[in-house]
Amino acid sequence: MATHRGINRTTVLSFVLCIFILLGTVSMVQAKTFRFTCQNVNAMEHPGWQVIARMAEDLKLMSQGQILIDQVGPGGLVKSPQTFEATGSGAIDMAITYGAYHGGIVPVAATSFALPGDPRDMWETLNFYYEEGGLDFLRTQYAKHGVYYAGAMVWPGYGMFSRKKVESLEDIRNLKVRAAGTMATMLHRMGVSTTFIPFAEIYVAMSRGAIDATVSGSHAENYLQNLHEVGKFMVVPDFSGVQTLEVLVNKGKFDSMPEHLQAMFETAIHRASLDFTRTFMQMEKRAETDMLSAGVTKVELPQATVDEIKKAADAIWDEVGEKDEFSAQYIEMIRTHLKKLGY
Repeated sequence: MATHRGINRTTVLSFVLCIFILLGTVSMVQAKTFRFTCQNVNAMEHPGWQVIARMAEDLKLMSQGQILIDQVGPGGLVKSPQTFEATGSGAIDMAITYGAYHGGIVPVAATSFALPGDPRDMWETLNFYYEEGGLDFLRTQYAKHGVYYAGAMVWPGYGMFSRKKVESLEDIRNLKVRAAGTMATMLHRMGVSTTFIPFAEIYVAMSRGAIDATVSGSHAENYLQNLHEVGKFMVVPDFSGVQTLEVLVNKGKFDSMPEHLQAMFETAIHRASLDFTRTFMQMEKRAETDMLSAGVTKVELPQATVDEIKKAADAIWDEVGEKDEFSAQYIEMIRTHLKKLGY
């Protein structure tokens, strides 16, 4: 009997010990921290950095410290054009970048970045991504490379900023212009010479005369880069539809999070997208006012030149679609959306 009671006592103690171990293990799993090192293509003063910083604070609070994001500036870990590959391989956990950088790997990335001639405004394009299937389509393509396309952020389209006065298409053809992706393709079609340099290096290149003009960002971005110090002509209208900033995450790491943390992550990114667009709407107005006050001249292209840009853009859509089946599918989705909106 004593032996029997001893066995029972040992069994009970072992059972209780197992319960404590299991509870401790569950607690450890629940409290696991997911830390993301994020390389941002934008400098600290850019809204693309600031909204991610606010998002990181929100996620830390909402997840009670389980999701942490540490931002690194342009080129901090890898060169900016290499962030897509680095994210897919796991060399970095997360990237804030532009599709034009990895269009050679995923052609539809360049197509989606800032399609020339797209008439939709920021809110219409944002709705296309989150409500009309645009983001889901791109996620499927990016997943093939180990990348989860977590969210899209949009802001005003490409405006030309120049050191030299531009009044006609012939004037534009005499410039050496910084451009990338389908924008560069469109300009080539118009007979314009283009070159590519990283976004953060545009100011220095223009100040040294390495480029005459840039069609690489909105006028708010041109203002943020202080281009009004090295160029004096703000050209309107824009050459493209709105631009897209991508929030990319290593797919394996994203998938390793519990579903509730994944949902929290995506919700925070969606909120950041709205914050980003609202910020740029305000900045665009303020930038124009400040640059004009600083001596910049606003130049409106004649209708004949605008028509040439539109003609070149229309041809680019079909041309891009012929080269890549997924770009063709994506462009068809956009055309369907345009019809739905009444364009």
